[in-house]
Amino acid sequence: GLVVVGTRKGEVVALAADSGAERWRASVAGEVLSPPAVGGGRVVVHTVDGRLTGLDAADGRSLWSFEQVVPRLTVRGSAAPVIDGDAVFAAFDNGKVAALTLAEGELLWTATVATPSGRTELQRLVDIDAPVRVAGDDVFVAGFQGRAAMVARGSGQIWWGRDYSTYRGLALDADSLYLATADGAVVSLSRRDGTERWRNDALARRGLSGPAVDGEAVVVGDFEGYVHWLDRGTGALLGRASTDGKRISNAPVPADGLVLLQTDAGGVYALRARPRGG
Repeated sequence: GLVVVGTRKGEVVALAADSGAERWRASVAGEVLSPPAVGGGRVVVHTVDGRLTGLDAADGRSLWSFEQVVPRLTVRGSAAPVIDGDAVFAAFDNGKVAALTLAEGELLWTATVATPSGRTELQRLVDIDAPVRVAGDDVFVAGFQGRAAMVARGSGQIWWGRDYSTYRGLALDADSLYLATADGAVVSLSRRDGTERWRNDALARRGLSGPAVDGEAVVVGDFEGYVHWLDRGTGALLGRASTDGKRISNAPVPADGLVLLQTDAGGVYALRARPRGG
């Protein structure tokens, strides 16, 4: 029953989902650049200083916090926490993923998905700024200048890892993982072992959003406000639509046969893909 938003001034605001009336307002230690997670009587917020804070969903009271070291140079942003059952999962700017109990914030495990390497601060960036995806007993994650990986939900053991760079996140279906790389390729990987199934470089350097699965297609937005549909099985481009000409930073959201998206200029769009001739 809550809609919760965070601000760059470190405020967390909870609104009633049915009316928009403000329920409570709380302060946290730093900027909130990613959506809070809501579930199990908790609101979990990830701030840019590497801190997770668990708030009481009833009144916004701070209940627990967990912190990871933030490198001196990072990509601006932070991964949204993900609540699954009685646990919360979060990825950090140091290339790590952590699982904590939702109720008390007790650490269950941490996994190092990517290790910094190189001589310069820029080369050593391994930020994970996109939320993990939890599917059954598996957690999928991908980061900038790091790896795409599958991690065991219960233990944090890394089952496989592949070298990919992305800062926009990933999408899943029953068999595959889809991601838009930092240089604009759209890639499909096997969920089972990370084998690359197909790659489409036609949208290179178009500043792609995170991908989403829309029926038999994968859909991404770009820096000029175009929305592109690719065949889920082959990666072939199927079609595109335009919006207001402004960047689409966040992944589209499929819902009831529609693709919902918001541009950085504030335009909100609902699109429906139709077969050719249909």
